[in-house]
Amino acid sequence: MARLLIGVLLLPLSGSLLWVSAKTLAGVAMNSSTAAPFGAGLGLAFALWAIHRWLLVDPVGPAAWAARGARWSYVLGHELTHAMAAWATGGSVYAISVGEKEGHVDLSHSSAFVALAPYCVPFYALAVALGYRVLLWLRPDAGGEALFLFLLGGALAAHLLFTWDSLTQIRQPDLDAAGGALFSVALISIANALMVMLLLKGLFPDSVPLAANLREAGVLTKRFWSLAWLWSRPAWDAARKAALS
Repeated sequence: MARLLIGVLLLPLSGSLLWVSAKTLAGVAMNSSTAAPFGAGLGLAFALWAIHRWLLVDPVGPAAWAARGARWSYVLGHELTHAMAAWATGGSVYAISVGEKEGHVDLSHSSAFVALAPYCVPFYALAVALGYRVLLWLRPDAGGEALFLFLLGGALAAHLLFTWDSLTQIRQPDLDAAGGALFSVALISIANALMVMLLLKGLFPDSVPLAANLREAGVLTKRFWSLAWLWSRPAWDAARKAALS
């Protein structure tokens, strides 16, 4: 019950942060010349997702095989993120199974952090960033920044899209394990919104006014609660008078 209440209280903040992060992502992708490769990777991933969702009808062709491979890769990253979150909190991983539509990981223990980590952590985007950092460490003059930004944009978009699909198409036991769907969705929304804004700030510091964005989210949240109180006050006053009479 406590987590349900917390989830309800966090929904306005999560909605505000999602709105601001979406505006930030769109603004960087469309208006920053240095972010052109990042925007291209982002746009390509969204286009492929849309084609698969609404236009792909051949269940056996190369496009369908690629779609199945993408889903399998997402499930693999999902389960590996569960495992890494468990390791990070001192747990043990006994087995991992991965399929095209679902997977499973056997852990010594779980928590809200372990259950929700795959929905909040962009596994393949981190893999791209780590791989590029290792490349620059081995070969400082390697270059390839445009390719790195392209792959990072595609990996981030894939994380957001597959997370959306997994939360809207299938009932996820992870949400129940973390404390309920409402509580979990609120935390996932906040974590992803902050992750997107922090990632963009790190990549394109001159194009992302992070402090201003956070203030805007705070203002939107405050405005919501002010309006909610204004609209609900007559009902509260009536209930109080009825209780006193």
